[in-house]
Amino acid sequence: MKIKTDYITNSSSTSFILIINNEFSLDNFLKNIGIKSDSDFKYVFEGLYNSIHENMEPIEKYAKGYAECKDVDTFLQENFDEFITERVNNSIKDGKKVYVGRLHSDNNDIETFFCTDSFCIDSDELYFNGEICVW
Repeated sequence: MKIKTDYITNSSSTSFILIINNEFSLDNFLKNIGIKSDSDFKYVFEGLYNSIHENMEPIEKYAKGYAECKDVDTFLQENFDEFITERVNNSIKDGKKVYVGRLHSDNNDIETFFCTDSFCIDSDELYFNGEICVW
């Protein structure tokens, strides 16, 4: 039997769905979530943007690489409720860009903060669902 005696971490992750009408840029992201350029909290949401941007994949690519899923619909039905499934399918039909990804609790403080809570941002141009939390 082996016993690990050095540092042990209990990291976790939060999956997310991102639906956007336009390009996913920092300026668009900050505008859509209501962060002004002179906000004292701008750096926090810049960090969130960077974490999302680094960890997102188009849903079609993500679904093909996910376990035994062969298509987006199967992936959605196996992993999300009816509301999310319908929202994503309608968004794809409407030509919107849909991404899936994960935030990880062991990457940086800002990502950890958003990983430990569930939240949803729903604006005209952007839908970000971070309520798929495993904490």
